[in-house]
Amino acid sequence: MADFENQIDEFRARETTVVAASVDPLGAAENMRDDEKLSFEVAHSLDRDDFAERFGAYFHAERGFLHATGFVVEPNGTVAHAVYATGSIGRLEPGATLRAIDYLISQSG
Repeated sequence: MADFENQIDEFRARETTVVAASVDPLGAAENMRDDEKLSFEVAHSLDRDDFAERFGAYFHAERGFLHATGFVVEPNGTVAHAVYATGSIGRLEPGATLRAIDYLISQSG
């Protein structure tokens, strides 16, 4: 997420909002945001099982956590791009995400 923070001005220039989401409770999510020095919002206290089912995130049953899941969502709420990790690799990268956003902007007329 720090990679996104390093390019946050690029996202803002495109009138794009970056949000992280976590199943962690408020305090843990705030600590992570502070530790990573993030200036964007971190949603917290998501229901792990509900999120996995609704959004297709991979769930590691033995260790009890969700693998990273990332979305680029259009203003109308449509998911335009999604990345699902099944392990420690497979994340949205800021540069690729900005290119996807630029493409969507170019197609919106």
